[in-house]
Amino acid sequence: MWGRNFWRDAAERAIRTTAQVIVALAAAAGTGLLDTDWLAMLSAAGMAGVLSVLTSVAAGAAVDDGTASTIPGTGPTQPTPAPAGPAVEDGTPEPGAEPAQVAAT
Repeated sequence: MWGRNFWRDAAERAIRTTAQVIVALAAAAGTGLLDTDWLAMLSAAGMAGVLSVLTSVAAGAAVDDGTASTIPGTGPTQPTPAPAGPAVEDGTPEPGAEPAQVAAT
């Protein structure tokens, strides 16, 4: 749970949440750049970031897949192998494939 992927996910979520709160508060205030109460805005955004990290820690304890997600199965996965069989993209068969049966007409 406390691996590199977990903390990278948690940091990404916290940064994204903090940025979203800053943008939302700036838009809701409807004030100019110099008229905005930046200290209050950064305080609220910082609290949202801390709560995001705490949520990630709780999620990591609930679902032990190495990520900060509460959704099981969203952790690192192995790549899906390509299906075996003859190649059909360029019309040439894969080496070792059976030749196609040609029907006599």
